Amino acid sequence: MCIPGILQMLTESDKAQFLEDGYLVIPGLVPEKMCQDVIYAIINYLALDMDRPDSWYQQPLEGHGIVPLHHAQSLWNLRQYPAIHRVFAHLYGDERLWVSMDRVSYKPPASIKTKDWKTAPLHWDCDPWTFNKLGIQGLVYLTDTEADQGAFCCVPSIYKDRQTYLARHKGNDLARYPRVADEDIVAVSGPVGSLVLFHRLMPHSSLPNRSGKHRFVQYVAMQPVGDEDHRRARVTNWQENRPPLWAIKQKLTSQQIPEPGVAAALTSLGRKLVGVDSW
Repeated sequence: MCIPGILQMLTESDKAQFLEDGYLVIPGLVPEKMCQDVIYAIINYLALDMDRPDSWYQQPLEGHGIVPLHHAQSLWNLRQYPAIHRVFAHLYGDERLWVSMDRVSYKPPASIKTKDWKTAPLHWDCDPWTFNKLGIQGLVYLTDTEADQGAFCCVPSIYKDRQTYLARHKGNDLARYPRVADEDIVAVSGPVGSLVLFHRLMPHSSLPNRSGKHRFVQYVAMQPVGDEDHRRARVTNWQENRPPLWAIKQKLTSQQIPEPGVAAALTSLGRKLVGVDSW
């Protein structure tokens, strides 16, 4: 299912599929030029020379290849792209949303230098025993991304039968990091510009990049508007180029606080998605 322009909405069957399966791929939603601009920002941040392979492996080789860059203008251009908002608004049934100030990711092609890459374990980003509402997370593939290219992966079988899983693992301290058979893990591929959405109650991770191609991703999510304290904090983060508090707590060594540069320019939609203007 593909959205050729921002005027076309998801169908109710698309929404039902998302709620049933726990994830949804919208191929080619974001323009390739917008994706390429984010890639340039990642390249500049990491000081990559795409013609010099030794520069590709200077970042810590672990997890999802997280790059702690939050506020480049190109990232904000993608966040405030109307088609992305329309998709989230349709799934939530409410256009009054705030956008995440999340990061980007880079995984270089497979190499002897990546043989010890520590893949982030399958996990939930919430407590699956207590979280009981609709929460939608997502990412955009900035290049064509195959299943073996460090793709997003998830476990729909656990999502669909979560209560059985939770009952079986009650009291297990490791239960938020499910261990499953390889055949239960679904690798999600997609062409450049694809928006990959997944329910917050979906166990997920990303796979090692075993291909000969680069993998670039921007994480993006939206949620219903929150309280006034939350709104003020969001506006300050945007104005001062500060990462969100949750990102600061992770203490990534290359995180800059604040990030260099001026506050990103926002469209009228972007101002609402940050909380500068009310809906």
